[in-house]
Amino acid sequence: MPEPVKPSVNHRSSSWDVLNGMKKFEHGYEEFDSRNASQNHLVFADGDVPQNKVSKFYHYLLNVSIVTRWILFIVPIMAIIWIPAILQLSDTSPNGNIWGVKLLWWSIWLSVVWAGWWVALAGSRLLPPLIRATIGAVAVGTRKYIDWAGALHRYIAFFAWTLAMWITWNPVIDSQQESNASDKSVRIINLIGRFLFGFYLCSAVLLGEKFAIQWIAGKFHERSYAERIADQKFAVRSLVTLYRHSSDIPGRSDTLKASHAKNASVNPKKIFKRAMKGVRIAATTTTTAFGNVAVPIDLTGSSVLQPNSPQAMVKTALESANKSRLLARRLFYSFVQPGSDYVFVQDIQRFFATPEEADQVFALFDKDTNGDASRDELEMACMEFHREQLSIEHSMQDLDSAVGRLDNIFMSVYFVAALLIIAICMEAELSTLVTGAGTFVLGLSWLIGSTLSDVLTSIIFLFIRHPFDVGDRVDIDDVAYTVKEIRLLSTIFLNVDGVYVQVPNSVLNTHFIHNIRRSPEMSEDFKFDVAYNTTFEDIERLRNNMLQFVKTERRDYQPVFDVQVLDYPEQEKITLSAEIKYKSNGQLEGLKARRRNKWVCALKTALAEVGIYGPSGNPNGATGPTRYTQVPWEEVKAEDQRASHEAHHASNVPHVGGWNLSDSNAAIGKPGESSINLH
Repeated sequence: MPEPVKPSVNHRSSSWDVLNGMKKFEHGYEEFDSRNASQNHLVFADGDVPQNKVSKFYHYLLNVSIVTRWILFIVPIMAIIWIPAILQLSDTSPNGNIWGVKLLWWSIWLSVVWAGWWVALAGSRLLPPLIRATIGAVAVGTRKYIDWAGALHRYIAFFAWTLAMWITWNPVIDSQQESNASDKSVRIINLIGRFLFGFYLCSAVLLGEKFAIQWIAGKFHERSYAERIADQKFAVRSLVTLYRHSSDIPGRSDTLKASHAKNASVNPKKIFKRAMKGVRIAATTTTTAFGNVAVPIDLTGSSVLQPNSPQAMVKTALESANKSRLLARRLFYSFVQPGSDYVFVQDIQRFFATPEEADQVFALFDKDTNGDASRDELEMACMEFHREQLSIEHSMQDLDSAVGRLDNIFMSVYFVAALLIIAICMEAELSTLVTGAGTFVLGLSWLIGSTLSDVLTSIIFLFIRHPFDVGDRVDIDDVAYTVKEIRLLSTIFLNVDGVYVQVPNSVLNTHFIHNIRRSPEMSEDFKFDVAYNTTFEDIERLRNNMLQFVKTERRDYQPVFDVQVLDYPEQEKITLSAEIKYKSNGQLEGLKARRRNKWVCALKTALAEVGIYGPSGNPNGATGPTRYTQVPWEEVKAEDQRASHEAHHASNVPHVGGWNLSDSNAAIGKPGESSINLH
């Protein structure tokens, strides 16, 4: 038994490469092995297909190219279709007709039906690339719609096919009906014509629905992911360029090597499996809108499928946190100068076309903008690229599923609309249809009215508002969550306790959502109390010390520090406030906690250096013994009695000079009246 030869992998779609496989004609069909077929649906195990010459030759022609395969599909059926016409032309059945139409015209129209589908399918597949290369090269704005047409080629072909059937029906069949045809035959021909027109309208509505889904997905992608994907592509292209010019470090086991791609060399297609999981094939609804963006890395060229190519090595490394660190270390040790602990832009500038591009690439690693990049900075940058890639891939998978469910809802509506269209075209009673449809819709709204309201709210929330993506840290009602999965009607979160929380999107639509990942550089207020005798000069010295700290740690903090005096309650202490201005947002909780702890400890050290202490004084100062004085109870009791007696005696002393009861406004009294004095 001959050993199967592993087929070569072609980056292009072999189904539509017309010349692909033509070179197989150079070999006899006896050498063909069905286990190595060019298409997956043509692969058969040994013994599953007959081994006679006819069967082997048939399968051999199927695998030669798309041309021979289509010939085998089209020609036999066309031959069967033309048998009645040949019989009529050969005078075997000169008067043969169906419903008053001669067999020749039926053969012509059925040929249009059969061959028209294949012509429409081929045109829908070949025209978009041709239009993109011509019109798209001039009108760049049309490329998006050309890509949509490529993704929806089957629906476009279906629309063109139904249009061709309806257009050719009247001149080929209806107009060729004999004048002496029976009334029943005339009614049947007219009925078929109306049905074809309704079929054409249904295909037009279906194509419009699919384009609407593509428009929703495309607009959603442009608004939510285009910038992130562009940044990720630039980062990966930069890593590929640096990796291409890097060198293996002898004696080091902590850098990325070709051996790390050993698993990928067994089956190169595994490189794409994880990224493409959940994305539909090119013939389904939302293919291109999400199929092209589900992989945030644009790996071009046939070297993608070679496991040891720079593109594949970087792509494979960024799928793993450990390999991302190994990649960063390889780049660092490849470009760092001997005896130096930092990489400078001059070390990588020669690998890029312009100095400006080199500066942009170096800025990916130099987060503190101090002109150098340490090994830790390269590792942190590669880990950030790793997390961003996984986040985009997971978000696109979940949102592709959400768009698919939205498409299912639209298809349910389309099914009802298609039935109404066909019924109207078949000249059914319109009033009866409207009454029946109205009754059905009214009953349906009573049964699932709230569900339909939730669906509409979820669609607006997910595709218009879209407040978060998978992997985002969000705060809802002052509770921190991490988004784990996005569905059409609900979202699954993971809280700080590790518990999965499922919340309907209609409920989330009524709450304020604080998205931490989408936030810019964040800050945090830190309040602390100091002694009441703290002076303005002490606060200024504290400010200068902390300002020097944040300038030194520019990778973690913004070089800004200010202190505000908030209050001095009851003159017992002074309440101060300072802002921790981080260099990033709080998406990475562990990194934020480490930076906060470093800042607080630095503030503690600065307070000690300046001599600013809390209301209780220096916590490190020497404290003497606490003294207590004991007083005998008899003395305390005698003192209390003496104080009470003195207070009572003071209250019984007569008023000196008597009481004067004269009115202060005596001047307004009657003349001759005098005030009354009591002595």
